[in-house]
Amino acid sequence: MTAGENRQDDSVSHRLLINHIELLGGNRVVHLKPGLNLIRGDITTGKTTLVRLLRGLLGNIPNHLPPETAQVRAIGGQAVLGDRIWNIYRPLVTTRDAPVEVAEMLAHPEGEGVALRLPATGSGGYGEFILQRLGLPVVSVPRARKEPTLDLSPVTINDWLNFCIVTGDELDVQVFGHRENFRDHKRRWVFEIAYGLYDEELAHLSARARQAALAIQAAEAEHEVVRSFLAESEFGSKEELEDALRRHEDELSAIQQGDEGINTQRSNEPAGDIAKLRADVLGLRNRVDSYRAQIRQHDAQVNDLKDLERQLLNVSKRLTRSIVADEWMVDFDFVVCPRCGHDVDRNRAQHPNCYLCEQPEPTDTPNRTTLLREQDRITFQISETRQLITERQDSLARIVVDHESAEAQLAAISSQLDLETNQFVSSHASELKAQAKNAAEIATNISWLQRSLKLFAHQASQQERLDFLRDRKAELDLAIEEHDGAVVQAEENITALEERIFDYLQRLHIPSLGDLLTVKINRSNYLPEVSGRTFDELSSQGLKTLVNVAHSLAHHTVAIDRGLELPGLLVLDGVSANSGKEGMDGERVLDMYRLFAEISESYSDQLQIIVVDNELPPEIVVTLESRIALTLSQNDRLIVETAVHSVTEDI
Repeated sequence: MTAGENRQDDSVSHRLLINHIELLGGNRVVHLKPGLNLIRGDITTGKTTLVRLLRGLLGNIPNHLPPETAQVRAIGGQAVLGDRIWNIYRPLVTTRDAPVEVAEMLAHPEGEGVALRLPATGSGGYGEFILQRLGLPVVSVPRARKEPTLDLSPVTINDWLNFCIVTGDELDVQVFGHRENFRDHKRRWVFEIAYGLYDEELAHLSARARQAALAIQAAEAEHEVVRSFLAESEFGSKEELEDALRRHEDELSAIQQGDEGINTQRSNEPAGDIAKLRADVLGLRNRVDSYRAQIRQHDAQVNDLKDLERQLLNVSKRLTRSIVADEWMVDFDFVVCPRCGHDVDRNRAQHPNCYLCEQPEPTDTPNRTTLLREQDRITFQISETRQLITERQDSLARIVVDHESAEAQLAAISSQLDLETNQFVSSHASELKAQAKNAAEIATNISWLQRSLKLFAHQASQQERLDFLRDRKAELDLAIEEHDGAVVQAEENITALEERIFDYLQRLHIPSLGDLLTVKINRSNYLPEVSGRTFDELSSQGLKTLVNVAHSLAHHTVAIDRGLELPGLLVLDGVSANSGKEGMDGERVLDMYRLFAEISESYSDQLQIIVVDNELPPEIVVTLESRIALTLSQNDRLIVETAVHSVTEDI
């Protein structure tokens, strides 16, 4: 595809044309045309503020705006993005999630356009919307160029606008902000994306190829260390180590089998008696524990029965008094059940029910016969309770005797077990010690042989890994070679940029820097070098301004001619601030405006140029009067003061 074909096909997709910008609350609307637009005015009248607000209409709202912008509540405007026209409403706040409203303008009024309400920044926000409408890639690039696979940073519309808007305080000092580290980092990425140097797939391929190369170096170094160690050591061959390992494993197995035979033999020796004594001790301990539990249980039962006996005696006494007085024992409280001796819960029934029988308490006065029968029943219960106490005390006494006997047997058998155990261990201690020492030595040798064999195995696996990494590196190198065509095209684009800058500098008649004027784009930082001098080495601010103007114009015209990704907008502020009005300085200013006019004539449908200056040369005012979009003065500032009074009166 030729450069002309690219220009025809891609110019529409990257078109960025501002039809007008309105400062809502500031009583100012600025209408702009395709091609060249001139804005003039004295200092402090708001020209630079307008440039910053133009940037805010498309990108982030700038910080530290002048105080007079406080009365501007929002920026409105109409812009052509690609092949469509959009109305934009953006609040003049720096909040990241402040909504931005955009609505599509249709050719036919009866049609329904797209209306969107987008967050100012972030994924899916207004910035990405602008990039997509301009046909620019939504990509993220490495924060550190030497670590392309680590953290990524998105390339936003603000980074692209650095190539489109050059303020007056930067035009004679910086190249698209190259002296600020973060902006310079993004400037270089935008350059590579626009000129075809950056291919996301190629970047990842290169990163993986570098990682593979580093892995190969590390694996080779480790492989060599292991090889040298094995060659200089007294290990012997791998086969010898394997034979030694098998012998030691057989010896250890034989020792373990010998231990089993010894244990079998010991079962016929005193070890069997010891095991029987241990079983007897365990049985006696269980019996002693059982007796202790029974003793505790009987003690508790005897105490409960004695409590019951005391309660029954008290009841009997009360019954006796009741028989004499012909009254119920209504004021007696039972702590335990008079029948079984268990504790009684006084809250188990509500008044007037009895908490023992849960029946309603009688209200009639009993007769003497009933009380006498109750007295007989209580007397019988007292007799039964005393009999139970006697039985429990007798049973407790027997259990105590059995407990003491079991404890005596346990003490005797435990002493015998200790004696037998000490004698048994002493007789086999030397034998056990020798076998344990021999087994430990063999186990240590086996562990050493296994570690040694792992070195041989590791060396073999390292060789396999090396072969895999080398094959992978070859595949990546082949894939990278397939992208060489893109690199060649990018070099042609940069060469075209150098030639265009050279052409514009000649037309601007820059001062001589030597015998021969040359222009070169540094391939490492993508900054222009004129006659062998870097931008920072140029002798004056006026010369830097001329180079910056030629450099900026060349970027945009080459991008249009070659179909490169760059928005079709260029704003230059203060182009004649460092130039004189007489002699060669005055002629160079005229040369700049003539160059602006010529480029506008050739690229008016693809490139909107906005030039902001304090004063226009009289010749330019005459010839380009129709291109003057705004004239500001001390009496007619950008933000009209009457708007403040009007707002105050409305409030």
